[in-house]
Parts: sequence; structure tokens; C-alpha cells
Amino acid sequence: MKLNHFLILSIGVFINALPAGAYGQRVYATVQQNGVSLPLLANIDNPQGAVDTIYTNFSTLNVSIGGVGLVYAQQNLQFTGALRPSPSSPIIIKFGAGNTLLGLVNALIVQRTNGGMNTTVGTAYSSSTLATLITSNAGSNATEVSIPIPGPNTASDGIRLRINTALGVGVAANLFYAFFIVPPIPVNTAISICEGETGLIEIANFQPGYTYLLYDSLTGGVPILSGNSQVISFNVADLSSGNYYLEAIEPGTDFASARAAIQIVKYSKPGNPDIVIHINEN
Repeated sequence: MKLNHFLILSIGVFINALPAGAYGQRVYATVQQNGVSLPLLANIDNPQGAVDTIYTNFSTLNVSIGGVGLVYAQQNLQFTGALRPSPSSPIIIKFGAGNTLLGLVNALIVQRTNGGMNTTVGTAYSSSTLATLITSNAGSNATEVSIPIPGPNTASDGIRLRINTALGVGVAANLFYAFFIVPPIPVNTAISICEGETGLIEIANFQPGYTYLLYDSLTGGVPILSGNSQVISFNVADLSSGNYYLEAIEPGTDFASARAAIQIVKYSKPGNPDIVIHINEN
């Protein structure tokens, strides 16, 4: 099974010792389930290849000629460890084929799951929606791609790839792995600061090479602060009191984690006191 690239410490313990490396915050799916509609016309080769520790290995989903869309093979990759994707966490899935993937988008469906292969949640990505993700992450001629499937804002612990006979011909797809990125863990989730001072955000599970972005929304929006050190400073004049959200960006891929909430409370400095001096003239 694919190993999680981090050290899991007990809940409530300060986390500060993740292994070095560009992908040190990845958590891979460790369990797989698979199935086919008609065993004579569909099968899955090497299903464990999508959840083992060699990330160049893969499983292969095959469907033969059959009624349009009626024959399918599917495989679900599930996260079963102590850390699991949050409702807003992107899950990144890598898959490929012998030909360009854009020619297969009508035969492929990618969707998140919760509790196993047959309970899907969120958007089903196929046809034009899948084509958009493929081209934006790997270009129009890609034969392999790693794409982030956005969080559906509801619980999910896996992701499923299904291939079918929608094209009216036999097709095959290779499934390599799925992972999500551990979100930042702020040392302090509530920060109080006086006007005119410099604020500090310290990251308990800081990973060298990663970029950390601060937003004023849980999803979407434009970053209002960025940094790549364990302690990120900010000018309190640039922020108002409220809830903010910190995101980790993986180097080289730009894949993002879910965002961790931080509450910032800004206090105004009191004005200069009015001082009246009475001089005793006697």
C-alpha cells in the first residue's frame, strides 16, 4: 500500500517533524475497491498497482466493445489513515492512456466517494468538464495527467475512476494513484494584535519549498498574503478583524491543500490622552 509521506503524531501534540522533500505533505490513498458491469467484457489488471509504494506502477481498466455506455470498469482509491481529506480539500488523481486523453473524455468519469466505491459525492467530471481539467493541467496532447478534483464541501474519503463504452469501441485507462496535501497547522488559530504592530503566523508542520497563501475565504478568492518560511509576518494595517484561511502550495506542481482557519482580532491603539496641567500660582 502507498505510504503516507509524513509522521503522524498523536492528536494535540505539536507537529514539527515532517520528512524533507518536495512532496513531503502528500497523503496517498491506501485501499482500493474495483468492479465491472460484465466480467466477460470488462476487467481490471493489477488493481493493487494504484495503491502500492511504487508510484510509477498502475492498474489498467479495460472495457471491450459493447452497448454504448452499458459496459464499464471502475476503481475507487480510498484514504483510510488517521488523516483524511477535509470537505474542501482537493484530491489529486493521476491516470493515463495509450492515446491522448482528450479522445477518451466521453468514456471517462472521475468522481469523489465517501465510504466506498458505490457512494459518490460532488460533481462527476466527464466530457467537457474533464477536458477542461486535463488541458489546464497537462495540455491538449497529454497521455497522462494529474488533476485536482475540488472538494465538494461534504465528507469524502476517496475518488473513483470509471471507464465505459460510451465511444462504442474498446478502451483502456491506467490509474496510478490519488493523494491530497496536508493543510497547514497554525501554531495559533487566534491572533490578537494592536494597530501598528507586525503580526506573525507560525506554521507547525512547515515544509521547506512550499508556499503558504492567506485568503479571506475558505475556497476561491485571491490571496492577500504569501510566504515560504515557517513564520509569516504581516502588516496589521492591511487586514481587518475577521476569519482568514491559510493554504499550502506544493512546489513544482502548484497543487493546493485545504485551507486552515485563523481568526485575527485587531485592536485600535487608544488616542493620546488629554492632559491638563494646573499650576498653583500661590
